[in-house]
Amino acid sequence: MTVRRGGLTDESALTSLQRLVSHPSPELLDAWPSVGTVLVSVDDADHPVGYVLGVGAHVVELAVVPDARREGRATALIEAYHDLHPAASLTLLVHPENEVARACYETLGFQYDERIAGEFDGDDAIRLVRDAD
Repeated sequence: MTVRRGGLTDESALTSLQRLVSHPSPELLDAWPSVGTVLVSVDDADHPVGYVLGVGAHVVELAVVPDARREGRATALIEAYHDLHPAASLTLLVHPENEVARACYETLGFQYDERIAGEFDGDDAIRLVRDAD
């Protein structure tokens, strides 16, 4: 399985993948080349089937197409993102009712930190943290 940095040629695929995210940040995805980092997990034809979008040590979005789930792609994306920030604790926000995502993140080593009121269009968010190695 290959994880690589996202490129401008991946923009269409990333926009499509972002539809899988419950609370997307389209403005950030549009601006990522100058403000953030995108890593993509690709299939055998080098087509993105998953991505992680982050700013510094904060993971903003993580998505994998349903047909490519349970192959270790989310793990590979988070590990590759962590490798870019080895001395930092990674953080992310997840909706409290998104139990599938929370379980995935907990499997990846993230732990509950705090509940943040009104973070998702008026809904609360749960902040999860994965400590640095």
